[in-house]
Amino acid sequence: MTIEATLIQGGISAVGIAIQLGIALRSQKQSAKQSQDTLDMQRLVSHRSTASFVADKRQKWIDELRTDMAFHLALSQEIVWKWDALRSKTALKISQQSSGDPAVATRISQEAADTFSDENGARDREHQERHIRLKFRLNPREPLHIELRTCLDNIRTVMNETQSARTDADAKALIERMMHLIDRSATFTEEVLKAEWTRVKQEVAYPEALMATIPKPDSL
Repeated sequence: MTIEATLIQGGISAVGIAIQLGIALRSQKQSAKQSQDTLDMQRLVSHRSTASFVADKRQKWIDELRTDMAFHLALSQEIVWKWDALRSKTALKISQQSSGDPAVATRISQEAADTFSDENGARDREHQERHIRLKFRLNPREPLHIELRTCLDNIRTVMNETQSARTDADAKALIERMMHLIDRSATFTEEVLKAEWTRVKQEVAYPEALMATIPKPDSL
């Protein structure tokens, strides 16, 4: 074989090797891209699944807060009205039966209070339990939640003061204050629910943003 033929054959072999290397590299890049695309898809599916899970939990929280607040505010109103009705009925009974005798008036007042305490005790315990449960649901670091927690505390305060009100003027003022607190609580509740519902929509639409807010576990 001549030198020229040898060189030509060697050149052809080198070209073939180069082509094979090029094909191998291209195949490797395509394989790497497919692997990365698969990982990206798996990550996206995982993030969407997590976002959906979080959204479901937040929606449940929203529904439960709405239900609990509606019941709690209605019960708050009912209790102060029942105290006011008790005072009015007792005052009427005293005026009709005591004949101005302080001892008889005291006995009538005590009997009315004893009868009322049996039924009101259960209402008050339920109100206190729901009050605590609602405060546990609310974040003490978020401004809207802080406002609502403050309203709930003030409702309990007014309720306790209503039980010991001695005059019609005091009772009326406390009822007006309670109605004001109920209205404020309803307003803040609507704002909290709206904010949480906005979060639900954002978390579902942008799962990557949600994942970025979830703390990573500490390294062992």
